[in-house]
Amino acid sequence: MLIVAANPDKFMSGYSEMFEEAFLENLRRRHGTKRMRATHVYNEYIADKLHVHMNATQWTTLGSFVQYLGRTGKCTVDETEKGWHIQYIDRDPKAIARQEELDKKKKAELDHEERNRLFIKRQLKIASEKEGAETQQRPTKLQRGEKGEKIKMTLGGKEAGKKESGVKAALGTSVFDKQKNDKEMESVDKRSSKRHAVDAIMEEEERRRKEKSRRLEEESKRQRKENWVTTGIVVKVTNKKVGDGAYYKCKGVVKEVEDKFCATVALLDSGDVLRLDQDDLETVIPKPGRKVKIVNGLGRGCTAKLLDISVDDFCARIRIESGAHRGEVVDRVEYEDICRLADE
Repeated sequence: MLIVAANPDKFMSGYSEMFEEAFLENLRRRHGTKRMRATHVYNEYIADKLHVHMNATQWTTLGSFVQYLGRTGKCTVDETEKGWHIQYIDRDPKAIARQEELDKKKKAELDHEERNRLFIKRQLKIASEKEGAETQQRPTKLQRGEKGEKIKMTLGGKEAGKKESGVKAALGTSVFDKQKNDKEMESVDKRSSKRHAVDAIMEEEERRRKEKSRRLEEESKRQRKENWVTTGIVVKVTNKKVGDGAYYKCKGVVKEVEDKFCATVALLDSGDVLRLDQDDLETVIPKPGRKVKIVNGLGRGCTAKLLDISVDDFCARIRIESGAHRGEVVDRVEYEDICRLADE
């Protein structure tokens, strides 16, 4: 006590470093870069009997410690009605390189989409210019019938009609019919140019759709793994032999995962804690509108919003809300690839 009293700042600084290091290690190991409630992470940390107490550090409250992590750039923090939330920032060189690669890939995709938009814009502009040019009247040269023939014009009712046969014979077939044919040809050209522009746009859109579908399918195959169980999700016990059937169909929260396949599950009703293989568990699907975690396939490890459920096809439609595919709407996602979040 005398040694501590003689130099309190030195000991407090040491305990603060130990507390910070252990807290961040627990956050990184258990939750990675997932956004979590700070109180939840703190309760996990103090569950260790050998943890460093906060009252031995320079921080008097959990909120001040969370704000410190945000100021120093070690975590992303924000405060909501439910309290402080925290998200670990991975500074590992491999993780940074992987994120840079994803950013480059995303930028290349955006550049490709921008080129497609410019191409479609040019096509529409060309079609619009052609349409504007074709709608303008074109002057035609007056053609005479026989050389030196005079053109007579009279104003009057029926008499003028009787005397106009000579002029009509000379001009009717040459000037008026030609103008009519020109207009018909212009109309055909106009429809043809519009059709070509629309066809080009539809072909480009179809090509983009197929390219996007192929790219997402390849990405889904790359991200699909044998193990799917992860912390922070709600699962259901499907093995009737567990507890002689007492825990069959019971739901629980995955607290910890060992060796990728073995999960520590805290049951919601009884509070009992079980250690089960992922083959003894299945995912739980919430109601549409709730958030889920993608446990396998495209967007693995990211959160998503459940948009719709197809009961007959055992699949769902989701919108990814984090990661490289944020904002992407994915159809026909199997039930086994998504799971209800425990904090929802």
